[in-house]
Amino acid sequence: MRTLYRPAAETLMVAGLLGWVYVALVAVLRPDVLSWPITTLLPMRRDTFGALALALSFGCAFALRARTGTFWMRRAGRPDAAEAGLAAVGGYAFLVWVYLCLNNLSHPRTTGYRLTHFSEHPSEGTTAVLCFLMLSACLFGLRARKARHG
Repeated sequence: MRTLYRPAAETLMVAGLLGWVYVALVAVLRPDVLSWPITTLLPMRRDTFGALALALSFGCAFALRARTGTFWMRRAGRPDAAEAGLAAVGGYAFLVWVYLCLNNLSHPRTTGYRLTHFSEHPSEGTTAVLCFLMLSACLFGLRARKARHG
């Protein structure tokens, strides 16, 4: 990656992840304020901001892993897009699964509610199951590739 692209991608990956973690904690602890604007300077709903922040972080994580083989430092060998995809999808599926588990513990009544205001489907509970299955499949794929390629 070019000199400034890598630091920018790393910064956006972390900033996006922190933005999503903030919104996830708000959703767990104060779900009634999710539809409120994130700030008066940015009149965007908190849940919309969280979705966009997670998407930005995921995109940067995938690009970093695909281009350099890691999220933070270079390693020997040629980067692999399939491995980058498995690692990024598995990692972010894990984060969403943890958030939904915490959400279910703090207010279980929302398990059947739709996940986002963008679409009627899927529900929070269905998304948690799908994230767990994606995480498991990605972990299996990464471990199988490691066993096959050493």
